[in-house]
Amino acid sequence: MIPAALSRLGKSYWRKVALGAFWAGVWARGAAAITGVKVVVHGKIPESSGKLVVSNHLGYLDVLAHASVFKIRFAPKEEIKNWFLFGILVSLGSPVWIDRKSPRKSREYAEIFRETLEHEIALLVYPEGTSSDGRHGLLPFKSTPFAALPEKCEILPTLLFYRETPENSAPGAWFGDVGFLRHIWGVLGLKKILINMVIMPEILSLPGEQRKELAFRVHAAMTKEYEKYEKLF
Repeated sequence: MIPAALSRLGKSYWRKVALGAFWAGVWARGAAAITGVKVVVHGKIPESSGKLVVSNHLGYLDVLAHASVFKIRFAPKEEIKNWFLFGILVSLGSPVWIDRKSPRKSREYAEIFRETLEHEIALLVYPEGTSSDGRHGLLPFKSTPFAALPEKCEILPTLLFYRETPENSAPGAWFGDVGFLRHIWGVLGLKKILINMVIMPEILSLPGEQRKELAFRVHAAMTKEYEKYEKLF
C-alpha cells in the first residue's frame, strides 16, 4: 500500500487514476493468491484500454477476478469503504465511490465515467446492481452505467462463473443475507476457488442510442452467451 501511495505523489489527477488501476492489479493478484482464487480466462484479453467493462455480479471476489486480468477503475458502492481490509484495498484503485442513496448524483457519476473512458482508463461496472448466486441467468440491467458514454464507446462484456472444486464445497458467490465477515471467513478456509471468466466480443454504442436501449442490447448479448456457457462450467 505504501509503494502505491508514493508512486502517485506529485502526479496529475488522471495520472493518479491510471496508476491506481495499475496498483489495483498488483494487489488483486496478490489477494487472489492468498485466498486461493484461480481465474481461468476464456476469450481474448484486449490490448487497448479505455473500455467499459461490463459483468454479471456474484460478490466481492468479482473485483479480484477483474482486477487481476485488466488494469481497471472500479465504481463500487460507498459502503465498501468501511469493509474490513477490503475497503482499504479497493481505495488503492482510485475508485468512483457510488452513493446509491442519492439518485440525484447519477449525472455526476455519468460524467466521471465518461471522462475516465476518454482518458483511456478502463472502467468496470456491474449493471445488475446487486449480486446473485450466478446459477439462474442475469438479473435485469440498470441503465445508469450506460449514460453519457463517449461517442462509439467500446463496451467489453464479461461473464463470471464460480464453480466448486473437489476441495471446495462452499460457494464463492456472496449473495442474500449472509454477513460479509462470515462469508470471507469461509472463503479464507477454502483451498481453492475457481472462477471462469468469459470475455465476449466488444459491443460499440451507436450514435443517438438511448442508455436504456444500449443496456437492453448488452444484456441480450450477454444472456445469449451465458446460456451457451452455463452448462460447460
